[in-house]
Amino acid sequence: MAVRNDWQSDDDQPKTRADYRREQEQANQSHQRRRGQDVRPDSPVTDNPQGLEQNGDTAPLSQSEYKQRRLGRRLNWVIFWLVVLIITVYIILFFVEF
Repeated sequence: MAVRNDWQSDDDQPKTRADYRREQEQANQSHQRRRGQDVRPDSPVTDNPQGLEQNGDTAPLSQSEYKQRRLGRRLNWVIFWLVVLIITVYIILFFVEF
């Protein structure tokens, strides 16, 4: 017996990853059609459709490279803010006597 969440009805079956990706791809293609863009079913879906961010060559980044760079930037900001918070806590602890 499968575990049922509160938001699921009794007849809902859990989706597989393939089903979810297929639905996302269809939604993306219908969105592009509404915007009047050319839709090719074999083209990869990327968050960077114009290839604005490029590596050393003139080739656009692949989806995985783009995601890695975006994640790297986000992680760098997280590290920066954690260092700032740690320094702030040390300064507060240095000047405040308990």
